Amino acid sequence: MNQALSASENNPIRGETSNTLANIPLRVPIPGIPPDSLQEMESEGNSWYNGLEVSLSHGLQFLASYSFSKVLDTDGADINSTSSGNALTLGDQNSPGQRWGRGSFDRTHRFVFSATWELPNPPSGLQGKIAGGWSLSAVATIQSGSALTISDTNPTNVFGISEDRAQSSSHCRNDHLVTGGSTGSKLNDYFNKVCFTSSPVIGTDGVGTAFGNSGTGIADGSGQANLDLAISKAVTLNRPREGSALEFRGQFFNAFNHAQFANPDTSFTSPTFGVINRTSVNARVGQLAVRFSF
Repeated sequence: MNQALSASENNPIRGETSNTLANIPLRVPIPGIPPDSLQEMESEGNSWYNGLEVSLSHGLQFLASYSFSKVLDTDGADINSTSSGNALTLGDQNSPGQRWGRGSFDRTHRFVFSATWELPNPPSGLQGKIAGGWSLSAVATIQSGSALTISDTNPTNVFGISEDRAQSSSHCRNDHLVTGGSTGSKLNDYFNKVCFTSSPVIGTDGVGTAFGNSGTGIADGSGQANLDLAISKAVTLNRPREGSALEFRGQFFNAFNHAQFANPDTSFTSPTFGVINRTSVNARVGQLAVRFSF
């Protein structure tokens, strides 16, 4: 809330008629406190959600759900967390409209398919005990990546706010921000770096720079395609009491061991900008269980 104001001949601030890095302390609303050191905790913002959700189910056998949606807000994708646990709004603190964009949790497409198949039981007897009581279940999730905002740490901002969004260059449209090809082929260069540049100098000292002009939630992160499987076998015992049963169960998460990558580094000034160095889903995990119910 103490962001430095813009001074001019028609709007002098404590005698200052220009904007430079040196006179930032004279242009802040409350003298003696740095521009980014006086923070206000507030519950404020706007959001807008539009979505098409379709579900199809058939008895106890399968359920398919698809969502096509878009989330827009003023505060869901424009913050940087600090070591002290605070969240700093990126860019111009006095212009909520400039941070209106896709929320950080926005995923345009999401499809989930779940199914349970109980295998037909053969005739009774020994064959029935061995081949009966089997069931197979699966959950498949396919979704597009979440919205990403490209941030920039800019110590030469002429208004004293170093946490900013990056400056867009004139070389790219939004659909060119992400490098083409599969995610696995661009782990070290997820973004087209030529699409971003340094903020323009607007200070009369030839050093102070403006706020970055890139939007909020302008790129998509890594998508996801995951399959979980489970197979079980139930054996009726009727001992020590009627209805007792023994169930053997095997579960496999990320059954195909498909690499599903996390989002890249979105800080333009970071040496690892555009680098993906971790996954969002663990490698295949299998677990076996036995349950006795009575």
